[in-house]
Amino acid sequence: MKHYLEGVSLAALARGNRRMLAPLKSRHADAKAEHAETLAAWKERRAKARAIQDPEQRARALEALKGERPTNPLLVAAGCTVVATVVVGPMLHGHRAALLAGAATLWVLAALILGQTDGDAPAKANATSPQDGAGEPDPDDGEWIQEAPAPEVLWALIRHTASLTKQGTAAHLQAILDEGKKRGEFDGWTVTDLGDELEALGVRVVEGKKLTVGGKDRNRKAVLLTDLPEADPAPVPAIVHSAA
Repeated sequence: MKHYLEGVSLAALARGNRRMLAPLKSRHADAKAEHAETLAAWKERRAKARAIQDPEQRARALEALKGERPTNPLLVAAGCTVVATVVVGPMLHGHRAALLAGAATLWVLAALILGQTDGDAPAKANATSPQDGAGEPDPDDGEWIQEAPAPEVLWALIRHTASLTKQGTAAHLQAILDEGKKRGEFDGWTVTDLGDELEALGVRVVEGKKLTVGGKDRNRKAVLLTDLPEADPAPVPAIVHSAA
């Protein structure tokens, strides 16, 4: 095994593997959040149906809701995988091992290629003099994100975002990003970036927090106002028209 791995950068392989899986993880997170919202709306309709006084109308309403219950996307993916395995497996006959080995080889090669794209970054950074300003990140390189706002500004944005909800006790991370971007903050940020920043500041992020915004219930990652540190109030940044 060492003979085959000689000269192969395991760090590059791991980095490339993470980059290849990142879109799948992001899609899974989006599908999970969407399923949670749909399921919450379905449960709310079921509760209203159960509250109907007329037994016949209640029975019809509950019967109609049975076919509308959303299916977990993980179950759908698992079912498709099983069906594909059962259907395609017998067609491969004795070529199954060769195809699996070829697919694994292509995956490793692709991961190595993607992982090597960042391999020269430290060398380029060291070769460039910091005095000439060339070491600053380029917004067009796909890796640049805006510097984090000051903590007191972040707390103000979170409290402002929470005030837009019916509950007023928490704020979804995506909503915080949306409000911040209106005010020239969080350029290039994702929900994951904001979650990492909050955890670095010692603030807990909760999963699947139900909040009502504009009459719609959403279950997403959120931060609770009770988890924010005690700090002097800061003004919410003004909306800038030039913000993207």
